[in-house]
Amino acid sequence: MYLLLALDPGTSLTKMIYRILSSIPYKPELFCMEPELISVTKESIDLYESGKINSPSPENESWIELEQEYYAVGFLAQKHFEARIKLSELKYENAIPKVLAAVGAIALREGLGNNFKLGLALLLPYGEWEDRERLERGLTAALSNFCFRGQQFSICLECFECKPEGGGLMLTRSKKLGADFNLLHIAVLMFGFRDISVVLFERGLSSGRTENLGLAWMLERIKNRTSGQNLQGLLLAIHQSGSTIKQKYFKSLARSRKAEFQADEITQIMEVSAMIRKEYCNKVADWLKSSVPSNVDLVIIGGGTAEYLSSELKALFSNAQISWAAELEEDVRQAFNLPPQKDALCIRMTDVYGLFRYLQSQVVYPPVLTSTITKEL
Repeated sequence: MYLLLALDPGTSLTKMIYRILSSIPYKPELFCMEPELISVTKESIDLYESGKINSPSPENESWIELEQEYYAVGFLAQKHFEARIKLSELKYENAIPKVLAAVGAIALREGLGNNFKLGLALLLPYGEWEDRERLERGLTAALSNFCFRGQQFSICLECFECKPEGGGLMLTRSKKLGADFNLLHIAVLMFGFRDISVVLFERGLSSGRTENLGLAWMLERIKNRTSGQNLQGLLLAIHQSGSTIKQKYFKSLARSRKAEFQADEITQIMEVSAMIRKEYCNKVADWLKSSVPSNVDLVIIGGGTAEYLSSELKALFSNAQISWAAELEEDVRQAFNLPPQKDALCIRMTDVYGLFRYLQSQVVYPPVLTSTITKEL
């Protein structure tokens, strides 16, 4: 049995695409888990297990044991153990328990058993990409001996690919451009919840930067200027409202019980949100101007926050050709039968989707099926 898995350990969602190469039909599956992760004690796990009434699906009840340490991952970490996203933590360190939980959940969902081969591709912020060799060593050791929900697993990491965020889009676009890719000056920009990254390619040579200027930067400042708000509520209202603040999406944020106080509270949240949005857009624009040369030929833009900043980005790069998510949005929608504008999921999945297509081109298993697999995607 051979599992192909491309994974983006994002701070707003762990996004994955997987495929079992020995199964029929040879169809990729979209798979997501909540991003929360928390270290817990064996006693906490035992107490949780003793109080269970039924058996949730593995992706909603993910806990692992690794070298006598226990972790709750995803929905279980979020809801039962009340884990919170820690924006300061390194993604590559958290990637190991997240990969183990994903592999364990997929194995139980698909009946893969507890011993099989894995081809894994992973995305990291450019600023953490230098840690990829350390991550590969850690993953190889962890996958060879871990427990998922009390079941022992021994997985052979046969193929590992690690690319900086935006790598899936870059690989897709470079395949289309062919030899012309190395003749162009290209910027790949990724706008995430925690970070924004730029990777530059000039005549094929690469360089890059990462900055903590994701949408969380804006949300934290709005939260600090308003009363009792939380990031999730603000994120939903701001995402639904788009570039222009609209009252109807902010009404649910009011906490006061009195109608006259509610109106004042909503007005305050909207005014603060509009002010901080301008500040955020100016800060992002300043950073991009200092990070992206003015003479780039092509700008590839991806990430969930990119949609929120689309009008500003169009104006900022009006002199360059813009490729939105390497034109992969519709491919993702059709591949997984997603409805239009489903929580911006299509654009958020494009990078890991491009990475998955690259991964499967690197793996030949079994040899007679390679042409069929490549043709289908």
